[in-house]
Amino acid sequence: MVRVLLWVVWALCAALVACGPERRIRTDAGLDAEVVDAMTPPEDASGFDAGETDASEPPVDGGSDAGTPGLDAGPTPGTGQYLDRCTGDGDCAGGRCVDDVGGSRFCSRACAAHTGCAHEHVCSDAGACIPDDTGAVCAVSTPATCRLGLCLGPAGGSGQCTRPCDTATQCPAGWACTDVGAAFRVCVDIEKPCTAAGSECGSNLCIPGVGCTATCRTAADCPARRFPGLPPYTCMAAFGSSVPICAPPVAPEGDIFGDDAMGAACNAAGNECRSGLCADLGAVGFDRCIQTCGPEGGCAVGWGCKPEEVTGGGIHTFCVPAGTGALGAACGRASQCASGLCDSAGYCTRLCADGLCPTGWSCTPVPGTTIGVCRR
Repeated sequence: MVRVLLWVVWALCAALVACGPERRIRTDAGLDAEVVDAMTPPEDASGFDAGETDASEPPVDGGSDAGTPGLDAGPTPGTGQYLDRCTGDGDCAGGRCVDDVGGSRFCSRACAAHTGCAHEHVCSDAGACIPDDTGAVCAVSTPATCRLGLCLGPAGGSGQCTRPCDTATQCPAGWACTDVGAAFRVCVDIEKPCTAAGSECGSNLCIPGVGCTATCRTAADCPARRFPGLPPYTCMAAFGSSVPICAPPVAPEGDIFGDDAMGAACNAAGNECRSGLCADLGAVGFDRCIQTCGPEGGCAVGWGCKPEEVTGGGIHTFCVPAGTGALGAACGRASQCASGLCDSAGYCTRLCADGLCPTGWSCTPVPGTTIGVCRR
């Protein structure tokens, strides 16, 4: 069996509180990989310093950590720009101070489309950028509890908050972009188990033994599978469907041997993760299914998108446990931050592939990559 070592990028690892003991990532694509984080990497030329590990944290943070994280004081009242902290509209140059995660607030900006906002935000009906809560649990009967008023699930039951999309790139890892009307498309979680009736699926479409699925126009509507060696989804009439659906690669031709969702327990004896990736989370005591992610779309609520380097070639981003700490909130570990990223200086930060950072912060590139993080 081919073995591939995954190492955290030292420059990024030093900037973020994320280093720790050994983890393994196993796939059913002929790979048995190990993520090895050195306990005390040297300080690099950038001055970044490594911090505490998240290996002992559970995959999903059920809520905020003990205590109330502190926030930036922010810019002078009335001058706040997009992403700056605020307490009221008068603090922001654009006159829009909106609720953020963790009970904080930030200066928003006007928008006409979701693409006009930061990657972790969406454009509200009122034309302002607000946090994206895709993946949060909601009641279908009261969709107004979701940021965009969109709750996807069985009639009268529990569902998940969602958002409009053009392709799966704009959706969280493991989610598809599917039609729910003649001219309306939304993100739907399809990497989870279901029964034949499909009531567990936001799309109401189930492949027994393989999991939820959704109708698609092209393969771009299906979850991306970025890890080396993992064959992609296809968009085709399969599994008895008369219309194109997101069809995962299945054994023996592919690598999917089960329907377990991200966060489900898995083991070396048999990887039954729908994502095809199973990771050793150290002190958790057992392995969990994980998923790759991209800056746009990121991960569903409760997870953050963190970059790591695959030894021998390339940077890949994986969903990691996340909390409720807003941008700039005090943190001692990554799982306290909604982004899943804690700077070694002790504050929550974000990926800045969209080029956006608060006033006084800079988008600092990781040497040798196109990935950057906001630092102050």
